[in-house]
Amino acid sequence: MEQCPVCGNSYGIAHSCPGPPATKSVVATTWPIPTGFAPLHYFRQAVAIARLDDDAVVAASHDKHALLYGATIWIIGQLLALTGSIWAGGGGLAGLSWFVLLFTIEFLIVLGALLLLAQYGICHLLARWWFGARGTYVGVLRPLVLGSVVMWLAVIPYIGLIIAALWSIAVMMIVFENVDGIGRLKAFGLSAVIGLFFQALMRGLFAAR
Repeated sequence: MEQCPVCGNSYGIAHSCPGPPATKSVVATTWPIPTGFAPLHYFRQAVAIARLDDDAVVAASHDKHALLYGATIWIIGQLLALTGSIWAGGGGLAGLSWFVLLFTIEFLIVLGALLLLAQYGICHLLARWWFGARGTYVGVLRPLVLGSVVMWLAVIPYIGLIIAALWSIAVMMIVFENVDGIGRLKAFGLSAVIGLFFQALMRGLFAAR
């Protein structure tokens, strides 16, 4: 195994160099960690990650508060997606009583969270085993849950979930490239294969059939 002098990644025969990692000083200047309650800051950062901003991704990976705000953004996304499914009458949810409906929504959100953690965990482990990734699971998880703001597009009728699913794969790619330090093509392939599989599972939950 050889190590690239530019990005620091290990590789075998071929190597797709993502370039030098962003320095902490540049990231700290662009996305300083706020003090106190700062939902607008983290929403802006979530949107920046959705726009595939490298600095926003790296900054979130080092921010211990990003996980909490990201989890809130993710839960809102799931509620929006489920609300759209209910109003569309998908899966018969609209015909349930309020008690059963609330229980079903809570169950789907908890199960969706477990699937999400499994999805990101599998991607991270495979990145470490196959591509010599150097990041941590928590470091990957922080920008990924912030970037889940793309799931808010699920409220768009018919095509919202499809757009959100494809966009989330792009977010995964940029996160694994910047935080785990693997090449973009490898990050894309890993994110696409695992992401599409788990997105199909989660879409089946939203259908609630």
